[in-house]
Amino acid sequence: MDISIAKRFLLLAQHPEKGRMLISGIHLQFGLAGALLLQMSMEDKLNLKDELVYIKKGAMFNDPQLLQIAEMIQSSRKPRKMKYWIQKIGHKASRWRYHYYDQMAKERLIKVEKKKFLGLIPYTQTYLLNSQVRNKLIQDLKSEIFRKKNIAPENMAVLGLVEACKMHNVLSKEKNQLKTLKKDLQQLVKESPISTNVDKTISEVQAAIISTIIATNVATTTAATAG
Repeated sequence: MDISIAKRFLLLAQHPEKGRMLISGIHLQFGLAGALLLQMSMEDKLNLKDELVYIKKGAMFNDPQLLQIAEMIQSSRKPRKMKYWIQKIGHKASRWRYHYYDQMAKERLIKVEKKKFLGLIPYTQTYLLNSQVRNKLIQDLKSEIFRKKNIAPENMAVLGLVEACKMHNVLSKEKNQLKTLKKDLQQLVKESPISTNVDKTISEVQAAIISTIIATNVATTTAATAG
């Protein structure tokens, strides 16, 4: 089964037993934004020049979300940096994830349940159906980290998201192994031989998450002080 970077990210983020995610909403939305841009980079449809993002001429997209991102970038009044697009796409990604949930449900990877809180407020819960696919993905990523060389570009992109979104606990629950995985993964991302586009996307996902968390904390503190 050919699984896109976005779906791999969502599979890793999904709780293996409960109907919830293992990461915060902020990590989820900016991580998914990064996954979509990384997919475009992996498919050689996105280019960085002087730190500005461009869509390559003649690029074709089958994924409607990738097409929408490409149209956003192309219709922008001026070329923008990766940070801008991570932020802009991140705010849309919280809705876009349902597109991938529907696809993953059809592929029998997850189950999607639509519910209403107090019979009024709609919300969605997702449950893992195919634990074998998720477990194999985790094992493959761990093997790549320990091997430390000849890492498949798609796996390196996913590992970059794991690092950016602080998803290390997904890879292992064993304390000593987790410590080694964290250290080795940080080094891998830092010395990654993959393209500058991928490296820049990963670093901007991290920056977007950090800046959003800081802004949220400041707003919360300000509101609490005012109250």
